[in-house]
Amino acid sequence: MSISRPEAPPTTRQVYALAGALCERMGEEFPKTRGDASETIERLRIENGHSSPRLEDSPRALRRRRDGRPKSEKTLAFARLARELRDE
Repeated sequence: MSISRPEAPPTTRQVYALAGALCERMGEEFPKTRGDASETIERLRIENGHSSPRLEDSPRALRRRRDGRPKSEKTLAFARLARELRDE
């Protein structure tokens, strides 16, 4: 098997395969949902003594439009409002 761009980042499929193999090696069940994945990641980070803040404590990345330009403040404000209304 020949890899066309060996210097490129791993594909999503490769990352899933790697995560599945590591879970199997460590005796961990591969998470079935996003919630399960978040809980497992947080638990493992704490067990490993990871010093970075939790994901929910980190600032959200500025989202970009499909053309690569940042979204407008108005669009971001509407998205925040929609998130807040969903969380209530």
